[in-house]
Amino acid sequence: MAATDGLVWRILPLTVADQQVHLDYGLRLLAGNEAPQPPTLYWSQANRTGLVLGFSQKAAQLNVEALRRLALPLYQRQAGGTAVLVGPDLLALDVFLPPGHPLILTDVVESYRWLGESWVAALNRLGITTRLVPPAEARAQQALLKQPATASREAVLRRACYGSLSPYEVVAPDQRKVVGLTMIRRRTGSLLQSGLLLRWEVELLALVLGQTAEEQALLRRELPRRAVGLETLAGRAVSVAEVMAAFEQALLARFFSPPTPQKHPASPAET
Repeated sequence: MAATDGLVWRILPLTVADQQVHLDYGLRLLAGNEAPQPPTLYWSQANRTGLVLGFSQKAAQLNVEALRRLALPLYQRQAGGTAVLVGPDLLALDVFLPPGHPLILTDVVESYRWLGESWVAALNRLGITTRLVPPAEARAQQALLKQPATASREAVLRRACYGSLSPYEVVAPDQRKVVGLTMIRRRTGSLLQSGLLLRWEVELLALVLGQTAEEQALLRRELPRRAVGLETLAGRAVSVAEVMAAFEQALLARFFSPPTPQKHPASPAET
């Protein structure tokens, strides 16, 4: 533990496990059944490739036959948004904030800003230039869903989380998304969830999100224009350890409160 200016952080070690382990652990933090929890960083990767749907997203909207043929595990998260492909190409960071924490704002959208800014600062430490998505820019892209000329295309692309933008997500200078954000907010605290694309391969997503050959072709063509992997931006392999260290340093620089690596009895790494 470390505390400065009233801010205390706990960081758990990277956990590599089935995606359901990660989803369940986030909900355990939010359940409020254990002793009061400090702000917590939980790094994770899925140990096998799978597809995570947003809270209101239905499996019937996907290519069920492709899912069956590929034997792709399917999960559902409690946060909003749409489908994310988890596995070795995605690094996830969940941030739990207890009730009353100063980073929990009344304005839900603005509550994302500090996390997006921390990611931009972290990637800058790795020599990678990115920027935040201002709310107006996100709204402009979302408006395409209501325009007759673009509505059908956007509806297909938005089946993928990285096919659309939300406020304060992190993008390359050309607007391709690198870090996606979502949140679960309850009386027992807030869980901000972020996913960093290490690599961006769209073939599998095109197969499972496209219900027709035409939709699959659209996804293959357009998704590479909507998102990009960190290694492509960096022009080199970037280790998970590098990313974690850079983010923790950025957090320290921002809040003057260094997160201290610490195992915790409730961590999935120890179950």
